[in-house]
Amino acid sequence: MRALLLLTTGVFALTAAQADEVKTFKASVDVLTPAQRDKMLGRSWHEGCPVPLDDLVSIHLNYVGFDGAVHDGVLVIHRKLAKEAVEIFGELFAARFPIERMRPYEDFPIAESEASNDTVGFYCRPAEDNPKIFSSHAYGISVDVNPMTNPYHDPRGWSPAGSNGDRNRSVPGLLNAESEVVRIFMRHDWI
Repeated sequence: MRALLLLTTGVFALTAAQADEVKTFKASVDVLTPAQRDKMLGRSWHEGCPVPLDDLVSIHLNYVGFDGAVHDGVLVIHRKLAKEAVEIFGELFAARFPIERMRPYEDFPIAESEASNDTVGFYCRPAEDNPKIFSSHAYGISVDVNPMTNPYHDPRGWSPAGSNGDRNRSVPGLLNAESEVVRIFMRHDWI
C-alpha cells in the first residue's frame, strides 16, 4: 500500500511539473549558426539583400499551437528587434494566442512558407505592392503571423494565393483591428 502511494505521488509531481512547463514562456536569442547561414544562402538570403547575415539572429521560443499544445519555434529577425520580439511573443504566449507553426523561411520549399501558414520573420524578397523595392521582411523588421489566416491584400488581390481575407471568420489565429494581439504589437510600436 505504501509503495503504491509513493508511486502515485511521484506521478502527480511529474504531471504538475509538466503543467508548469506548459505555462512557462521560454525564449533564447542566438547568432545564426554556420549551418543556418548555409541553409539560408540562395533561399531566404542572397548577395544584394539589404541586410547582412551578421545583423540577423535566431530566436528559439515556445508558442501555443492551433491544437492548444505548446510547441517550439524559431523566428529569424534583425538583431535590433530581438529583445522586443521576445517580449511580444511572450505576451502572445501568455494570452494563449494560437500560432499554427513557426519555422524559418528556408525550412520550406521556396515560396511555400506562407501557404503553410508559417509565422515567419526574415526572408529577402521584393515588396508585395512594389516589386522594385525590398519588403520589410528583407530587412528583418517584419513578422507575418499565420499568413494564410491573416493574408495581405494589395490591388492584385490576396496573398498568399488561396487565402481568405474575410475578417468576420471565427478561426484560430485570426487578427483584426480589435484583436488583443494587434494591441500587443502596437504597444511595442509595431504597425
